[in-house]
Amino acid sequence: MKKYTSLFLLGLFVLLFTASCSDQTNTAKLSIDTEKTRAGQAESMQVNFKGQMVTIEAGDMVGTAKAMNADDADAQTIVDMNTAFMSAEKEAQLLDVSFTMSDEPVENGMFIFGIETKDAKNLTLEMHDEEGFAMVANNKFNVTEGNNYKALNVESLEAGSYNFRLKDDAGKELNRVVTVAEEK
Repeated sequence: MKKYTSLFLLGLFVLLFTASCSDQTNTAKLSIDTEKTRAGQAESMQVNFKGQMVTIEAGDMVGTAKAMNADDADAQTIVDMNTAFMSAEKEAQLLDVSFTMSDEPVENGMFIFGIETKDAKNLTLEMHDEEGFAMVANNKFNVTEGNNYKALNVESLEAGSYNFRLKDDAGKELNRVVTVAEEK
């Protein structure tokens, strides 16, 4: 009986792993629709970031955070299961950048953050709801050597706390909590 149970669990794991790796169409839907961001409406914007006026170019506006539909949520569940299996084998490493953001809740619909790095990198941004189940933002962008300022449009998100994660190509990551305030 133990052999059948072990064989069943192994088969289930292989099935889940294969399904999460082979279906590229569902994971492609998880990227953010950048046509709805302010990047398409303006060349740049000036913001006060921690007492310093910073210019954010249209190319530095990384996307719009929005809720996922049911199909995307199902695909994300499978990806999360795969990630959980893989993370059991991998020790977490910290991303080697200096990250800055305001400690105050986001009130104007734009989450502004700064990244200082010694060399250029490709980064992936992910934002999940407070429980970590629903992904509300997913985008890839580049940073150059030195200071980089980015903006994420969070107008469509409900008030609350969100888990913000930056990852590089090597799997190193940085996690923070972002609070979105209620509109006044």
